[in-house]
Amino acid sequence: MKNFYAIVFMSFFALSCTKEDDKVGNTPDEEIDLTACFTASTDTIALGEALQLTNCSENAVIFSYDFGNNEISNQESPSVTYQQGGSFTITLVVYDDQKHSKTFTKTIFVETPVESYYLFPEIPLGYNVLPIELGIDPLNGNIFYLEKTEDLVNLTISKFYYKELGTNLIPTSNYIADQQFNTENAYVNFLGNGNKNIHFSRTLPEIYGSQEVTLNNNWALTATLSSATKYLYGYLKEGANSIFFGTQKDNGTYKAVIENRNANGDAFDVQFKTVGSNNAVLTDMIKTSTGYIAFGATFDKNIILPFISNYSPILVFFDTNFTITKTVELSNSVLGMHISEANHLNGAYHLIQLSNGNLATYGNGELNITDSDGNHINTHYFNVDNKIQAMISLGDTFIISTGDGYLRKFDPTGTEIKKLNYKGSFIPEILEINNKLFFVAGYRTKDTILNIGELSVVKTFYGAVDKDLNLISVESIFN
Repeated sequence: MKNFYAIVFMSFFALSCTKEDDKVGNTPDEEIDLTACFTASTDTIALGEALQLTNCSENAVIFSYDFGNNEISNQESPSVTYQQGGSFTITLVVYDDQKHSKTFTKTIFVETPVESYYLFPEIPLGYNVLPIELGIDPLNGNIFYLEKTEDLVNLTISKFYYKELGTNLIPTSNYIADQQFNTENAYVNFLGNGNKNIHFSRTLPEIYGSQEVTLNNNWALTATLSSATKYLYGYLKEGANSIFFGTQKDNGTYKAVIENRNANGDAFDVQFKTVGSNNAVLTDMIKTSTGYIAFGATFDKNIILPFISNYSPILVFFDTNFTITKTVELSNSVLGMHISEANHLNGAYHLIQLSNGNLATYGNGELNITDSDGNHINTHYFNVDNKIQAMISLGDTFIISTGDGYLRKFDPTGTEIKKLNYKGSFIPEILEINNKLFFVAGYRTKDTILNIGELSVVKTFYGAVDKDLNLISVESIFN
């Protein structure tokens, strides 16, 4: 019995000692809650731009970053600079003091410089070059664009040139005319006799007019006309004839006007259209199954400041005989607060109809979307100060350029679905060629001139994108 009691006592003593040790802090190891985490200064960076990572892990003492480009770092919050474009997955592995590990990953995108996709035509130093029209020559199928050129060193008068591009994308150049007053829009009517009838806006704050030049196949001048009271914004082809639209002063009032011309460019019918009680203009027009729809505006024309007031964009519906059937005011417009002179009306205007019937208008930095009857759906205002901007319909979507350097894609309701910072400022038109989109853009830069210093100038480049606004090589448009 003595041996039994001794064993019991020793067992009790050992258990008591263990409990006492626990009380003084000799606890078994407890697992610490370890997390891996970091944030990035941005999800998209430009090539050569530093990306800053900031640690947000918990209970970590060792950090191991793999930047996805064969570079690593053991810093807690490192930065990294990528030397090539594309998507990169950054992996962080952290360890606590017990050598447990956790992992966190994040993908970032490094943009390749858009300039690497473009072609830059040779332009002399000190020259300011602005594209104001882009199209396809219907006679030879070549791309052409109209360019306004100004020598800022010798301070010569701005001149207009016709540039043509073949498949080698090297431009040929032909002089058209000297600029008169202010011009930010132009277009070409290719006549049946082979002549080119070229129209330019021609404005001052108080003068609302146009300049018209006709050249033959040898680029010799055959006719010229300058007006301070008439501006035709464009035309539709109707067989061999052309239907021009715009504004013309009649008995002291600028009226919406439709002018029919034959294949040789001679006018044979002029129709003034009264739209409301104010002055009016038609800035673009499309043909529909029931007639025509025009995008335009009504306004007050004053002899003192502001020379233009109460500007209100409109849609005008015509039957097949150009009788007005309905006028719709785009009442959500904000342009009435911004347009105050004729110089604000000398840029590009656009009207398209999408595959679902919706209408989209674009001009003076304002985009309006309506249904087929002109009922408002959406309005976006970008900037009235940049009037050389493009619009193209892709059927059920459309793309515009904006003065802040973006190409923007919209669905039929006017909801933006994608945008691309293309690094330019001016695009007069966008062409669809072989299911790809081509443009000539103006961009702001600086030239350094000996004995003068830096001059702020506009130069041009050629660019191309697919219909999802992904940049592609310009040469690929011919494939």
